[in-house]
Amino acid sequence: MKIISLIIIIFTISYSSYGQVTISGKLSSASGVLPDVHIIAKPITEGAKFSYTVSNTKGEYSLQLTPNASYKFTLSFIGFITLKQEVVIIEENSVQNFVLQVDPNQLEEIVINYKEPVIVKKDTTTYRADAFTNGKERKLRQVLKKLPGVDVDRKGNVTVKGKKVTTVLVDNKTFFTGDSKLAVNNIPADVIYEIQVIEDYHESDLLKGFEESKEVALNISLKKDKKEFIFGDLEAGSDTKDRYVFHPTVFKYSPKINYNFIGDINNVGKKSFTLKDYINYEGGFDVGDFSSFYTSPILRLLVDDNFYNNKHLFGGLNVQINTNKKNEWSAFVIGVGDHSESQINQSQNYLGTAVNEDRETLGSLKQNMLLGKIQLKSRPNETTRIKFENRIELSSANNFNQTNSDITSRNINYATNDSIDNFTYKSNFRIEKQFSKFHTSQAKFNVLFSKNNEEQYWSSDENIFSNALAIEDSDIIKVYQQSSLETFKINSFFKHFWIINPKNHLFLSFKNELFINNFQSNLYQFNPNGVSEFIDFENKNYNKEVFTAFTTEYKRLIGNAFLTLKLEYLNYNRFNNQFALENNKNHKILLPNLTIDWDITANKQLSFNYSLSNKQPTYTLLSTAKQLTSFNAIYAGQLGLNDSYYHDLRVSFRKTQTYGWSFYPTLRYKIIKDKIKNLSILNNGIYTSNTPVNLTNPEKEFSADVRLYYNYKYWKAWLSTNFSNNNYISILNELETKATNNRYTGRASFRSVYINGPNVDATISHTYSDNKTTLFESVSNNTKIDLAIDYEMGNWTFLTENIYDYYTNKASNTNNSFNQINASVFYQKEDSAWGFEIKANNISDSRVKINSSLTDVLFNETRTYVFPRTILGKITYKL
Repeated sequence: MKIISLIIIIFTISYSSYGQVTISGKLSSASGVLPDVHIIAKPITEGAKFSYTVSNTKGEYSLQLTPNASYKFTLSFIGFITLKQEVVIIEENSVQNFVLQVDPNQLEEIVINYKEPVIVKKDTTTYRADAFTNGKERKLRQVLKKLPGVDVDRKGNVTVKGKKVTTVLVDNKTFFTGDSKLAVNNIPADVIYEIQVIEDYHESDLLKGFEESKEVALNISLKKDKKEFIFGDLEAGSDTKDRYVFHPTVFKYSPKINYNFIGDINNVGKKSFTLKDYINYEGGFDVGDFSSFYTSPILRLLVDDNFYNNKHLFGGLNVQINTNKKNEWSAFVIGVGDHSESQINQSQNYLGTAVNEDRETLGSLKQNMLLGKIQLKSRPNETTRIKFENRIELSSANNFNQTNSDITSRNINYATNDSIDNFTYKSNFRIEKQFSKFHTSQAKFNVLFSKNNEEQYWSSDENIFSNALAIEDSDIIKVYQQSSLETFKINSFFKHFWIINPKNHLFLSFKNELFINNFQSNLYQFNPNGVSEFIDFENKNYNKEVFTAFTTEYKRLIGNAFLTLKLEYLNYNRFNNQFALENNKNHKILLPNLTIDWDITANKQLSFNYSLSNKQPTYTLLSTAKQLTSFNAIYAGQLGLNDSYYHDLRVSFRKTQTYGWSFYPTLRYKIIKDKIKNLSILNNGIYTSNTPVNLTNPEKEFSADVRLYYNYKYWKAWLSTNFSNNNYISILNELETKATNNRYTGRASFRSVYINGPNVDATISHTYSDNKTTLFESVSNNTKIDLAIDYEMGNWTFLTENIYDYYTNKASNTNNSFNQINASVFYQKEDSAWGFEIKANNISDSRVKINSSLTDVLFNETRTYVFPRTILGKITYKL
């Protein structure tokens, strides 16, 4: 309660310390009130403060202005004549109403004229950076936080009007992989001229208007004086012992060639390239892709922050060349080297038994990656777009763990070593051709090849394995599993867009895909007499899948609503060969999709979607021979698995305002039939045999998400709540029972964005989770409070942050508080290239985080040791 009271006091001080006169009123026309009118108050009197706002749905507005000053008001709205009027502000609050006249020329664009801080044009909003900043911001992240309707979270994810930014461009060219994290943490703030937010973003302009895109792009326009010159930052720091950081960012932009370089060498627990960045590089999780289940096996060893010691090396070079007006070449290479050390303590309760296990694991994980891409974008003429790219990935990981396990009255020690090497090559070609304003076609061709080798070792001075393994006695028992996977994919896709008339659109598409997996694995024991092979653990699985799909999509405009009907005919063929035994399968299915998008007004949208999709079993689920997945777990697939079917119903509403209230509720209901899940059989307390099966009963999921935003000129507030109910099936020892998982999350945030202010950024959230099976119930509560204050005084910038996490679990009678305090002091003279900083992380030196999970087999509570306190002195130099 003391922390909450402190937050409320800070909010009050922050809000009240900038007392000004309020002028308010209503905006209307001959036909009624006018929402979303942009109002600019440009000061005429010297020293008065500039301000602007947007009218709400009732046509009401409110401005905080300097008393005893003259202002020039500018009011702009699409379809109306821009109104300009001088207003004298007195010492008291006052009311000023305005009436706008219809413009016979029907303006397509709103331009706010005071240094053009905001330009709104259809689905593109442009922010003039210097209208929202004071020049002391260091990176793009700090600039974005001050823009109305824009938010940046701790991980570098950017959201605009409730939508996540998916692509970042610099001067209309993709920045590295396009992911927001590299951009917001590395692009210097002082080079930014404008920031464009592009909704309904299409990489190819020829498809704009045919397909509605969920993509949102952020385009960073650079200042003219920063082009043709090298700019960036060099940052270096260390402590009095062995901590260090070196972080250079160097950029050069010109009309024909651009260079971007980002480097990072540190051992302070900060990673420039994480699991999320790797997934984005791979193309993310595309639900619509038949092979979306394909991901590099190296993902299994990638971790983000479960370590207490870390050394990170990152280097990325991005080059973009315009050989002429028609062709644009780009390439990037990213190298990553990472070494982490971890300690994880687990308390595990095996369901349906009296067996408890306390497990301590000390880990050492080494990862190396080399990622490269070369790409050509071509515009041979005004009606043709071509894109061709090649990608290569070389990656490896080695994970060594030393584990001590106390199982009831038995104590065991063992070591594991898991090594993975991976090579992947991808080639993609895409072409769009516009034959007329009514007919446009698209074709795509993709090829993928990957090869993965994995070696796993288990070593112990006693037999720790299941009785299913015929282990020979030895002083040191060593078990070795070797596996290899080769993947080949080739697909083609053709789509034709036909605009029958402005209200009726018809799209036809055809897709064909060949997907081949060749998986092999063997299990051995090393002993004094040589090597013994476990024959029933030998896998030879050749799996070939052929997908052919025809899709018809019809779109009709009814009033202000778009009705989209989509019907996909899928013909699926699988040819599986294991040990010269063939198992083939063919089935055909119709997959419907219905979408209704209703634009109620310019800032209100209602959407409804129903879809039926299916998912085929992967090669791992079909491999019938056994595999050792842990010292106490054996897995074997089966051939008789059926597809899973997903009925998904979603309703969402959007009410968006640049200033004022924005509202984003979403309801979702999903039914999963024939879901594939592991059947777990528990033997001798802790040993499990796992086999995938299709559930006989459907699983049902319901979720409700409500987000409420309030944007004001000098502060922002968020309130969100989420409820999810999952009725799922739990299987243990061949018994299929119903289980439920209810989860409630509430979150409130506040951020002040005074240009010269002290600013406050605070969030409080609470999550309640109740996971219940017939054998066990886990009830947990998790409260998180994050409070940050930054203050700029002359050449000094002060920042402090307190992260508090309180966790309780009734099942284990556990409670844990985690408190992390971070702070920094930065000094830089206004015209100096040099900056100096003292930065401290985890000042309270908190060491352990706790979380829990419940599976069909066990309840697991995990204590993870985190990175200790670090205090660094840093020097920065601005190029």
